[in-house]
Amino acid sequence: MRERNGLSLWANLASGAIIVAFLLLLNFYGDAWLVPWHDEVVISRLAQNIAQGKGFRNDLIGDILIGAGKRTYWQMPVYPFALSLWCKLLKWDEGRGTGDGRFELSEGRRFSRLVGALTLLLLLVLAVRLRLPPPAVVLALLWTATDLTFQFASNFVRPDILTCCLLTATALLLARDARSENQALLPDPQTPIQVFLVGLLTALAVFVHPIALPCWLVSGSIVVKRHGWRSGLVFALPFLVGVVGWLGYASLDWDIFVGQMKAHLAHKGSVSLDRLLLLLGITFWGIWIYLKVPLNSMPWLAVLIVAFWIGFREKWVLPRWLMVFIVVLYASVTLGAEAWYPPLFVPFGYLLSAAIGWHIWQKANSKVGQGTRGMGRNAAKIILLGLASGWWVYQTIVVSHHAVAVPKIRQQVKAFVTELEQLLPKNSVLLVGSFSPDPTLALLENRPDLQLYQLMPSRMLNKRAARRLKERLTHMLVLEKATKEPFFRGREIGKWHIDFSGLAKSQHRGVTIVLLEVKSKRAATTR
Repeated sequence: MRERNGLSLWANLASGAIIVAFLLLLNFYGDAWLVPWHDEVVISRLAQNIAQGKGFRNDLIGDILIGAGKRTYWQMPVYPFALSLWCKLLKWDEGRGTGDGRFELSEGRRFSRLVGALTLLLLLVLAVRLRLPPPAVVLALLWTATDLTFQFASNFVRPDILTCCLLTATALLLARDARSENQALLPDPQTPIQVFLVGLLTALAVFVHPIALPCWLVSGSIVVKRHGWRSGLVFALPFLVGVVGWLGYASLDWDIFVGQMKAHLAHKGSVSLDRLLLLLGITFWGIWIYLKVPLNSMPWLAVLIVAFWIGFREKWVLPRWLMVFIVVLYASVTLGAEAWYPPLFVPFGYLLSAAIGWHIWQKANSKVGQGTRGMGRNAAKIILLGLASGWWVYQTIVVSHHAVAVPKIRQQVKAFVTELEQLLPKNSVLLVGSFSPDPTLALLENRPDLQLYQLMPSRMLNKRAARRLKERLTHMLVLEKATKEPFFRGREIGKWHIDFSGLAKSQHRGVTIVLLEVKSKRAATTR
């Protein structure tokens, strides 16, 4: 294959237009888009407390999860610290005084959007480095930018998109170093620095989210194979420093650390259907399972099977080390069994899809030199172009349905939060359930008289602490279906239905939220 050192002018312009359009679309989504869990508020509170010098803790769940109001251990530290730094810098840049660490959802989501755009840029450079032709590079970028799960991750305050960005940067550095793969282990003045950077990026990815740990192991194995065990130690140094620092932090309050880790493992251990089904890719439809809204997720297992079929039969365009990296990431994402993990794989999956398309295109061209009829060659190319463009058209149709729904969802969310602020009496003590739209950040901003608590996933709750907390509550804001449980009992004084503006097939689908007034002795005394 001839050397390709860059993209043509049209490919550069198309790539730039894709990234700009991606940012504009996410900005249009804004704060209106829905997530089914508590994650944004929990992580935002960590970032806010860090920015205000109150430590790595979450007081919104302090009376529900063991020691969370004092120290947090079940969340990895890099993302909250990066988010807190971003928000402080943003306030300084906007001239709003002293950078007090006050957090707004729009600021956190803006950070995710920029990280998502950076991930697309890294994917572009990686595809060029792997010597894919301009059409394949542009297609990989276009498909990734139009994938709804990738868009969701790039517009939520969650660590997944930063993990994806760091892993993409890791793959890029490994691709730059691949020239030494078939050489003897000769001294290279750039190797120690490059190896350290690979180790630093993958270590940061792990301390953003532990799901990156298998990719750290794979990256370390690649470094050792290329450069020997000494380079492996250089690679491992940032991770070992991070582990020592984290254990040192854990030693400050070992009981809280053990209690939170047990609760987190109990939650993760029970989130399991059938591991075989997970490996088949059911995780990639997790958002559809929770929200019942249309997605445009690719059946990635089929793509992997095609890639392996090609790889075993003949040499093709992607190196073996990258295939191992991609397969391990796929297994991590699927077995992780959470709806928000698939975006980590999406850029790599579409890179793999573009490489498969380019390989088939090359095979069709080579048949000409072997005397194959041109009609069959052209038919293969037409089918390939039809599949590539057809998939993007399908992606665009699904995205357009979501974009059309955004204004109505925004109106519904605004009306819900406004009515809730008016309904809650002064000095209320409110427990907010794990759902979206979550009004917690708006209530913290507009109703400072309220005392708020955030409901954790039920499998992480300290049940005894939750019962004690209920004695202090005056109100609970939960999903309607949760009121069937004995814990969530009270007089209904407010009800709202968010119907996703027609995204779901049934008009009854959506989120129904109820505000309950709790009758407890202590709550009555408080009022």
